[in-house]
Amino acid sequence: MTAFLFADQNVMAPNLTAIAEDFGFTPEERDRKLGGDVAMVFFLVGAPVSVLIGYMTDKVQRNSLFCAVVFLGEAPCLATLLVTKYWHLVFLRALTGIAIGGAMPLIFSMLGDIFGIDRRAMISSILSTSMGLGISFGQFVSGMAALTTAGGCPSFLLPEPARGCTEEALRSKFEDPTTNFRYKERINWHKSLTVWHVRTNLLVFAQGAIGCLPWGMIFTFLNDFLSQEIRLSVQDSTAILTALNIGGSFGAFCGGFLGQYLFNKRPFLMTTMMGTSTILGIAPLLFLVNLPSPPSPLPPFGTLLFVAALTGFVGNFTGPNIRAILLNCNTPETRGTTFALYNLCDDLGKGFGPAIIAAMIVTQGRVAAFNTAVVVGWIGCGCAVLCIGFTMEADAAKVQEKVSLAAKGSGSGAQELELEGGPITGSPALDRNGHELQAICPA
Repeated sequence: MTAFLFADQNVMAPNLTAIAEDFGFTPEERDRKLGGDVAMVFFLVGAPVSVLIGYMTDKVQRNSLFCAVVFLGEAPCLATLLVTKYWHLVFLRALTGIAIGGAMPLIFSMLGDIFGIDRRAMISSILSTSMGLGISFGQFVSGMAALTTAGGCPSFLLPEPARGCTEEALRSKFEDPTTNFRYKERINWHKSLTVWHVRTNLLVFAQGAIGCLPWGMIFTFLNDFLSQEIRLSVQDSTAILTALNIGGSFGAFCGGFLGQYLFNKRPFLMTTMMGTSTILGIAPLLFLVNLPSPPSPLPPFGTLLFVAALTGFVGNFTGPNIRAILLNCNTPETRGTTFALYNLCDDLGKGFGPAIIAAMIVTQGRVAAFNTAVVVGWIGCGCAVLCIGFTMEADAAKVQEKVSLAAKGSGSGAQELELEGGPITGSPALDRNGHELQAICPA
């Protein structure tokens, strides 16, 4: 389901020049309008929707909300078949961004309540792999068959997990057969602001925004660059990008399992692996960006496929582990909002990244602009990830302390319990008769 959802994200990339010719665009207009503007609106429309849906995720039934988000986002994707003018394409691609932007907070909010801290990175890696395979499949079909859309929708819904049931501090309460414990904390305006007080969150948001510069170049421009400047066929260029995406899928899968293994030994080792792999991913990507132009001979095609797969493999170690870190460092009732803000920063990078690169192309040319984006983006991202190693253990411990206090019904200012009469902060929750309310609810 997730794979088909993400198949829509990159279907235009193999055919940028063909689409530009249909609209009568010059090469400069191709990069600016199709590579920059369309990519920007795709992610920037999804970004504010992601924040709204992330907040709703922490308040309402999540599986029904997910179904509605996917339907509202995928219907415009199907309507791309009817495009006849440029503004039609911009409008419909913007609406399609709703599905990508709105689904992420919902998916990971539910995963956090299904899997505990000792398995979240592994599960995140499986989900990241499905996302990468979906993107790869959509781009492959687009390049080979000249399609401009792909889509999918959820075929079934699983029962929604109970919030907080995987938290170590609450596990004994959920497992007690004599009680019917429920974690009743929900998001409110005050709690949504506390997301910005978590140091790990700020570092995650920063690495996501700057790290998207190289990915924006890869997904938006690299396919067209290989076919136009390096003079590969569209099919060969698409095959190289497909190899990169497949390598990325395996990288996300292996990175998540390796990250979970290192985390279970010592959390700091996980972030060291993540930051190092991000910086090492610069080398193979620069190899592809600086391939010689005709008439100079190219390396064997098999070598290009290997380097592309290596780029994706090494560059995708971080993704699943970053999402697991966010789950560990935020309380169950704030995870939807946190992932929405993460998506916002990520989408700002994906949206503004291609636009920034398109502006750089005008003054520097494609090769110089791509080199700058790769080096600046992944060095900055890698350094931010390394810094997370110094903050995440303390932030994760605070989460367990907060949920434990919430379960006891007293928070010393760290929580709010919502009653009929309004929120009461910093004191035990009392009913109308003055008795203290307990978190254990009768069946």
